[in-house]
Amino acid sequence: MKRAAVLLVMAGLACLRPVATAEKPEGIVQMEKLQALVGTWSYTETYEKSAAAPEGAVETGVYEARLGPGGFSLIVDFTTHAKTHDEIGHGIITWDAKEKAYKEYIVGNGFPGCFVLTGHFENDHLVFQSDGGAGGTGPVMKTVYTEWKPNSMTIEQYFRMGDKPFQLMMTTRATKP
Repeated sequence: MKRAAVLLVMAGLACLRPVATAEKPEGIVQMEKLQALVGTWSYTETYEKSAAAPEGAVETGVYEARLGPGGFSLIVDFTTHAKTHDEIGHGIITWDAKEKAYKEYIVGNGFPGCFVLTGHFENDHLVFQSDGGAGGTGPVMKTVYTEWKPNSMTIEQYFRMGDKPFQLMMTTRATKP
């Protein structure tokens, strides 16, 4: 009787194990495309001259990305050393199967709330863009990951209000040891 009970429990536990499949889940396949972002990066941000930075600006920082639970996300922490204070942030990038797009959620000490961006590949560039909030009339951010190499990359960040053209706000050059 004890043996039958043990076999029954073992059979039940076997049913709880995930079934191995030949194909990877879509989210894993899409996140594998972002493997180049994983690691610790040092970066320099060069701000364009603008009303907010009449002389432009140069800041440095550190970006750390690691795989999230199950490999279905990237968890990102960053610290930028600005002249007046450090800008600290946390982000999560994941694949949204319903939208067939990447989603990036960013929180930080330099702004309230959460930036939500939607991303996709345009040729070899990974492009994320916010929706503009406030019914599409607010600021729109666009981030373009370019020049992907094993130990370096360039990230361009653009900004626009409403339906005006995008303006380059800053260029980030990142390297890993």
